[in-house]
Amino acid sequence: MTTFFVPGVPIQQGSMKVFGGRIVHNSDAKLRVWRESVGWHAKAARVELIPKEVGVSIELDFIFQRPKTSKRVLPTVPPDLDKEIRSCLDALSGIAYVDDSQVVKISSTKIYGERAGVRISIRSLTSL
Repeated sequence: MTTFFVPGVPIQQGSMKVFGGRIVHNSDAKLRVWRESVGWHAKAARVELIPKEVGVSIELDFIFQRPKTSKRVLPTVPPDLDKEIRSCLDALSGIAYVDDSQVVKISSTKIYGERAGVRISIRSLTSL
C-alpha cells in the first residue's frame, strides 16, 4: 500500500452536462490545477502503476479547515464527497492505475482538520 498527502483545498469535479447533443466537461482552471497536484504528489510518493487486470482499493480522507463561525463537528456542508472522490480518481488514472474502472473498493471521509488536503492510500487487490 502507498499513502501520501496532497495539501490544498480539494476541488470537486461536477457531473458532465449535455448541451445540444454534445458532452461538456468541467474545464475549471482550479480543478485542472488540483488534479495536476494530486498526480504530482502521487508521482513524488513513487506510486507504481497497477496493471489493468488488477483491482484497486483506495482510501481518501478529505480534510477541510473548519470555518471560524462553524459550530459543526462534521463538515455536513458542500462540497459533496462523491464529487471530491471523482476528481481524485480521474487525477490518478494513468499514474496509479491504468483506468479508474479498476477501482473496486473505495473508503472515504470528509473531516475538519488543521491542514486542508487529502490523504490517499492506494492498494492493489487480487480479491476482496
